[in-house]
Amino acid sequence: MVLANCLYPTSCLTRPGTNHFLPMHIDRNLPTVEPGMSFHNPRIKDRVSFLETAASSGGLHTVVCVDLAPGGGNTLHWHRHFDETFRPVEGTLGIQLERQELRLTPGEQTTAPRGKRHRFFNPSSTEPIRFLVELKPASDGFERCIAYAYGLADDGLTSSTGVPKRPADLAMLAYWGDTYMPGIMGLVMRLLHRWGGRLVRKEKNLEALLRYLSTARHRRDSAPQPA
Repeated sequence: MVLANCLYPTSCLTRPGTNHFLPMHIDRNLPTVEPGMSFHNPRIKDRVSFLETAASSGGLHTVVCVDLAPGGGNTLHWHRHFDETFRPVEGTLGIQLERQELRLTPGEQTTAPRGKRHRFFNPSSTEPIRFLVELKPASDGFERCIAYAYGLADDGLTSSTGVPKRPADLAMLAYWGDTYMPGIMGLVMRLLHRWGGRLVRKEKNLEALLRYLSTARHRRDSAPQPA
């Protein structure tokens, strides 16, 4: 089970009483991701498993375990409302912070502060890697972004690189994920944010999110429990 192999490093994660950030507002009017839910993206062949969420931690942090395929990764971006700390569990994790490239091994970590451009990647062409990501403060929007994006991929509604085929879906992911990009795409993303904020409450989009969460809940609850 993916989660079982991700639990041991969480002792080094932030615990109540050590938070130096104010928790983000948790929008309880929208469906929420639950600890133990896992989302697989068949397009880019990675998996994100939630260890702690905005709701379960009281807004303290969001913690996910990522299994990333050889050569996988994302593009340069930044966030306005949370910092991201990366901790390898298995294998070597590549991180780009602005113009600096790092190679992290288990026991090491680095943080991408809000507003700082960053990306992660698997530098190996043959071996998958596993790493933890901690968002501080927690972001229930980011959690929904993962659930929705991977649900779209499961439905065949993304490109081979995981980008939504429909502009409306891309707008919602940009809004939920608090994601900004450099250059021309940065201007496009700002427009998408505004549009996405209106789209996320439309009934058909909420129904899709609920369906993706229901599938993840069923997968979690029906998985064999470790002895």
